Amino acid sequence: MNNKDSPKTRLKLKYFSAAVEQMADDVVIANKDGIIEYVNPAFEQTTGYTKEEVLGKTLRVLKSGLHSAHFYRNLWETILAGKTFRHIIINKKKNGELYHADHTITPMKDAAGEIAHFVAIWKDITERVRYREELEALNKSLQFEKQKFDQILDLEERIGTFVDLNKLVDFIVNGIAGILEVERCSLMLLDEKTGELVIKGAVGLDHKIMRENRPSLGEGVAGLVAKERKSLLVEVIDADERIGRENLPSYRTKSFLSVPVMLDHKLLGVVNVTDKKSPGSEVFTDFDLKILLAIVRQAAVALENAELYKELKYLTVTDPLTNLYNYRHFMRTLEYEISRFHRFGDALSLLIMDIDDFKEYNEAQGASRGDEILKRMGDILNKHLREVDIICRYASDEFAVILPETDVSEAKTIARKINKAVARLDPTKKFTLSFGLASCHKGMNRHDFILKADAALTHAKRHGKNQIYCQDKLNAG
Repeated sequence: MNNKDSPKTRLKLKYFSAAVEQMADDVVIANKDGIIEYVNPAFEQTTGYTKEEVLGKTLRVLKSGLHSAHFYRNLWETILAGKTFRHIIINKKKNGELYHADHTITPMKDAAGEIAHFVAIWKDITERVRYREELEALNKSLQFEKQKFDQILDLEERIGTFVDLNKLVDFIVNGIAGILEVERCSLMLLDEKTGELVIKGAVGLDHKIMRENRPSLGEGVAGLVAKERKSLLVEVIDADERIGRENLPSYRTKSFLSVPVMLDHKLLGVVNVTDKKSPGSEVFTDFDLKILLAIVRQAAVALENAELYKELKYLTVTDPLTNLYNYRHFMRTLEYEISRFHRFGDALSLLIMDIDDFKEYNEAQGASRGDEILKRMGDILNKHLREVDIICRYASDEFAVILPETDVSEAKTIARKINKAVARLDPTKKFTLSFGLASCHKGMNRHDFILKADAALTHAKRHGKNQIYCQDKLNAG
């Protein structure tokens, strides 16, 4: 009797067959050409195919299309060499659903030692793979969050070291832009006199917009945030009913954040960020808002401290008669503005003005009357110049104005307005001013800039007074 036909062998085969039939793992037996000759019930349950649908076919019916030709070539080379192939393969069920399967394909040899069949056993590990991917994503997210919070802590440590408001604002907007990975960020402070929001510092904004955009409370997005004192996270501006307008063409993306800067229920301003450039998504998230709020809380304290320092410092940098900045502050501020000019390239002008024939008036009317005229002159300059302009008492009856982001033409317009207002200083006398105007150029230092404006003023005085002279244009205004 052949051993294959012995009762003992048949019993073993019966038990083996029953075990395979009841296995929870999918089992497929194929011949050496890959034609399916057997599948167990678990296969039918997993794939959705019946036994009759796959017998006589190859395992290509399960092919997902997500593996390369090189992958399958390596599979066949391995099993045809008589070795077991083990790999996670993405299969496709009858209904098109994809799943991850942990495959083991083993070659079976006949009595002659030739490969006759392949036995493929696999189990669906989709949930395990998904769980692992979620853990990896969570771990990556935690690492990302830790990195962001480390950056915030570093910013918080440094933000308290600034007492100069302009430098502090620049540090804040650059810090926010870097941590949130955005192309545009602006910090607007509330002008309590006008009730308007003024852009004090920005990254990625046109300087014309910075000068001209001054929304009132309730006006525009920033005005709305300032009025309601509530943060705004917008994913798609076109679809957000709170905004009620389409995205402006100057913005690259449609998502933005706008947050009020508050300290002890007092509104200091608003921070706006847009055009997110992180590789993951261009849409801002609650986590982004959380980061921004953390920074803004520290920024509010630092801004308030800078303002308090500014008030204390005011006594040492102002002229006691006119309440304008004194010569020392003028020199220090001019140095800073020139450095900004060399960094950003925006226009920078300097006006030095002199009250015509003031010495004679002072001698005729007395020093007290002369002092009153100088005080009124300070009031006129404050009234007709912007908050960003730096107004100084340069000498006895000379005044200097540093005009950031202002070209020669704009400076002349400002000078004419001042001269017109000065004419009404005293009803008994029509006062006039002579102006020396200079525009900053590449390579120019503080000494050169002042010398140029002073020379222009001297020219204006020597050639008739009551005029604006600029050496750049070689003409009077």
